[in-house]
Amino acid sequence: MTTVAPRTRAAAVALPTRGRPADTLAGLGAMVRFVVRRNRVRLAVWLVVLVGLFAYVGAYYKSLFTTQQALDDFAKVSDTPGIRALTGLAAAPNTLGGAVWTKVWMTCALALAFGVVFLVTRNGRADEEVGRTELLRSRELGLHAYPAASWLVCAVLSVLVGALIAVVSVASGLDPYGTGITGSLIVGASVTGVGLVGLGVGAVAGQVASTSRGANALGSAVLGVLYVMRMVGDLGDGRLTWASPVGWGQEMQPWGADRWWPFGLLVVLTVVLLALATVLEAHRDHGAGLMPQRPGPAGAPVRYATPLGLGLRLQRGPVVGWSVTVVLCGLLFGSVVHAMDNLLNDAGTSLPAILRGRGIDALMAVLAGMIALIVAVFAVQSATTLRADEASGLIETQLAGALSRWRWALQRLLIPAVGGAVLLAAGGALLGASYGATVHDGSWTGRMAVASLVYWPAVMVLVGVAVTLFGWLPRLAIALTWGLLAALWFVMLIGDALHLPHWVLDVLPFSATPYMPLDPMRWTPVVVMTAVAALLVWAGVDRFARRDVVPG
Repeated sequence: MTTVAPRTRAAAVALPTRGRPADTLAGLGAMVRFVVRRNRVRLAVWLVVLVGLFAYVGAYYKSLFTTQQALDDFAKVSDTPGIRALTGLAAAPNTLGGAVWTKVWMTCALALAFGVVFLVTRNGRADEEVGRTELLRSRELGLHAYPAASWLVCAVLSVLVGALIAVVSVASGLDPYGTGITGSLIVGASVTGVGLVGLGVGAVAGQVASTSRGANALGSAVLGVLYVMRMVGDLGDGRLTWASPVGWGQEMQPWGADRWWPFGLLVVLTVVLLALATVLEAHRDHGAGLMPQRPGPAGAPVRYATPLGLGLRLQRGPVVGWSVTVVLCGLLFGSVVHAMDNLLNDAGTSLPAILRGRGIDALMAVLAGMIALIVAVFAVQSATTLRADEASGLIETQLAGALSRWRWALQRLLIPAVGGAVLLAAGGALLGASYGATVHDGSWTGRMAVASLVYWPAVMVLVGVAVTLFGWLPRLAIALTWGLLAALWFVMLIGDALHLPHWVLDVLPFSATPYMPLDPMRWTPVVVMTAVAALLVWAGVDRFARRDVVPG
């Protein structure tokens, strides 16, 4: 006992004093190493994917647009309202750099911003929610050391992504001859700037919300609002574009005005948001947020007592969000079909080969496939909630009674199954209706609803894969499912350009689906994929019914 007591007293003396500013960053170096070690795979994936995507698009467009006439045709398509709304308008869309910017800048910038929000939440509010932050602070650790380490690592990620994009841009020769590399440097800085704003938004959201789910939802909603403000501004007089930080990054205009000063605005806004997050953290209770969790009603509707009803309640945010996304995509895709058809007719043999044909039917078939890929993300996200509920322990209270695992899983899977079918039909119908309104042909609504709905078996194959992984490899299920979906997206979008063997493309669910309305309906692949999806679901649920519950 005489040796234990002094150690206890020493440990007590070593605990940090929260009120002393000099101690608030104590242990920062150790926390930086901890954050990097814990998130090394995620950091590497974000870096490789974003930089690799920019590099691929740059190389692909360089081989695709070999003449100035091709770039001029692309610039005309870029100036349509639909493209301006989705991606913004490049300052010089008739240059190679401007074409690449139009294609991929908004994707890279927003993806980085969302990724940083999720990383900040994972190392902030989520860790505080499960008690990890409290455990770390039980030793000598400053109040702001852990969040500051997370912010620093995410800031470095944003800088690295932007810097490597600039290097790739220079190496790809995107800068017009004789202009130097200023445009490449600015395009990299603009991506970094938007990512840093995502860092600030995520940091504040983690202090305002009291749960990790709420923090991610709040941060994502803020970024969504900023994107919509930019969209409305680009379609209007431009005032709202300048009211959005996403618009600031866009208005840096690489290969055009080449403005550096909007980057300063992005950095200043980030510093202000991080300072606000620091103040909020110092003045709130541990585990609490400025928006406390609202106490639920004393009673719940009867429908919440079923797995389907509770699942719909828990997933109502993603369901609404993906529904809005599909509706907007259907309308926007349909609005640019006519302009894209003109580009297709003026192109050489490259674009028609990729689209598997010429004319409106080929173009509409491609857009129907794009809607199906978007719906697949919703379906997979919904399917992975089976594992998320198991990891969080939510499932144990539901299975404590007479509810069987088979019934629980199958009712939950009705959400991606029925929801996916509804979104496919709605997205295709809106695509057809939007284009049909421009050519005064209402028959396109029904044709495209069917053309999109025929992808339902392919979507369900992905759901089946997610369920199989959930049953057999629960700890790896979510990561493997999203990795397979990302690979599918990559191959479907650029598989032809990579010159992959035809048999590789043909065995993929989306490639095997009838290419309507260009090709006639074929029932054999539809029936086969439906059977495969059913078999995968059975294999996963059966294994889940036999194994132990595996916590996160």
